[in-house]
Amino acid sequence: MFFIEEEGYLPLSVAASDLMIRVLREKPDALFCIATGGSPLGAYERFVTLVKREGIDTSQLRIIKLDEWWGIPATDPSTCEQYIQKRLLRPLYFDKSRYIGFDSMAVNAEEECGRIDAWLEKNGPIDLCILGLGKNGHLGLNEPSDEFTPFCHAPYLDAKTKTHVLLKNTDAVVERGITLGMANLLCSREILMLVTGREKKQAYKALRWGRVTPAYPCTALWLHGNTSCIVDISAVSVSVERVVCENYKSV
Repeated sequence: MFFIEEEGYLPLSVAASDLMIRVLREKPDALFCIATGGSPLGAYERFVTLVKREGIDTSQLRIIKLDEWWGIPATDPSTCEQYIQKRLLRPLYFDKSRYIGFDSMAVNAEEECGRIDAWLEKNGPIDLCILGLGKNGHLGLNEPSDEFTPFCHAPYLDAKTKTHVLLKNTDAVVERGITLGMANLLCSREILMLVTGREKKQAYKALRWGRVTPAYPCTALWLHGNTSCIVDISAVSVSVERVVCENYKSV
């Protein structure tokens, strides 16, 4: 894992959007996995600006949604669906045939998970997986647990996850989510992790220790061979030296 420390949210967003552009230029039909929330917002806005300003072709780009709240209509402003539509799909005039996301109102969550797993099996792997660090160390909605779940699943949400900024826009009571699993993420050719927000300090510290534990799902990224972690160091206010294998400690 490569750690890139930036002083502020704007430099983080610039570095992240530059990486997105680089992957798109290298592979015009790349499959991007898109996270939502505050961390990648600036990167997405600059990515759209660069695409339009420089005339970069996105006609072959494909997008898969990382996760979604379960049981909320896709039209609800709190959904990941509306976030992606507003920030990326509509500004890029994206063809719906090149986008896939969870149907949060599907009758059967397990069948919906199977549909996405089957699509990824046929159309994957993900070329660039964009992730944000959860307050509790989650990746997507892979919540802290005693074990990792490899494929798409519909977990019950941790209390900290229920404070997510998107859920402030709805009166709905959200108990579950639906998300890509850890194997889906770790099969990505490249992963981009963004870390910003003072409430992420403990989770970031756990990540930097280098000890893989499902108590902090983010630590599974140490098992991936091509992960860039861009950090707004002024926000997390912690500088933790990378720990070598013989000095692993409990988090």
